[in-house]
Amino acid sequence: MLEFYSIIILIAVTISGICGIIITKNLSGHQINAKIKKKYEEYISELEKSNKRLNGKINQSKQSITISEDAADEPLGAISEIVDQITPLLPASVRPLLKSKKAVDFIGSYLESNPDAIKSIISKFVGNKGKPTNEPPSEVESTL
Repeated sequence: MLEFYSIIILIAVTISGICGIIITKNLSGHQINAKIKKKYEEYISELEKSNKRLNGKINQSKQSITISEDAADEPLGAISEIVDQITPLLPASVRPLLKSKKAVDFIGSYLESNPDAIKSIISKFVGNKGKPTNEPPSEVESTL
């Protein structure tokens, strides 16, 4: 009988020791895992923000530049619309240059001195709104 009690006590001490080791390991390991998990969550959230910002920039760059028909008749209005649409795509160091009074004055004087060149630039953005010509279609157009 004494041997039976000693075997039961030995088994109980062994099981309680194993349980103590498991509990201690889980308590100390859980704090480390929580810190690592928190760092991963912060890293993932930063990546998501960066991804959204970059996707927004890509979508902005994919948008075509358009000019309203009213502005197409007035060169200065058309140029201002083009500049407003191009400005977000430019580096931050160049943007203030487009808003400066000297740049606007330079563009205005260039418009006054070269109205035909400006109209040809604007027609590229607006599309060919002139009268159709009697020229034969090019090779690319004929294959389509």
